[in-house]
Amino acid sequence: MAEDLKKMYRTVMEDHFPDSLRVSFGDQALVYRKRSWKFPDDKTGELIEKGLRYGENPGQEAALYELVEGNLSLGACRFIDPRNGLVSAVDEEAMLQEGKHPGKINLTDLDNGLNIV
Repeated sequence: MAEDLKKMYRTVMEDHFPDSLRVSFGDQALVYRKRSWKFPDDKTGELIEKGLRYGENPGQEAALYELVEGNLSLGACRFIDPRNGLVSAVDEEAMLQEGKHPGKINLTDLDNGLNIV
C-alpha cells in the first residue's frame, strides 16, 4: 500500500483544462496561457512537457495559468503585467530542483511563503 501511495504522488496526471483563457472586464481583456514544464520521463528519460502533477490531492486535475496579454486597470491602479507573475513565472530549473514535477500544493506553499514576505 505504501508503494501505491508513493506512485500516486509521483504520477503526473493529464488534465482537461483549456490551453488558454480570455477574461474580459468591459473594454479590458486578459489572456492567460496554461503553464507547463519540461522534465525527464521516469521510464524513458526523454523530455516531456506537462502541466501540474495533480491538484489538491493525487487523482485531482489542476492547472496553473500565466497572464500573457493584457492588464487589469482599476482607476489609477494597474495590476500584474504579462510575464511578471511570481508563482506562474517559476521556470523548470527552479521548480524541478527537488526532482519532482510540481503539484498544486507545491505552488500553494510557494504562494503562502510569498504572502508572508
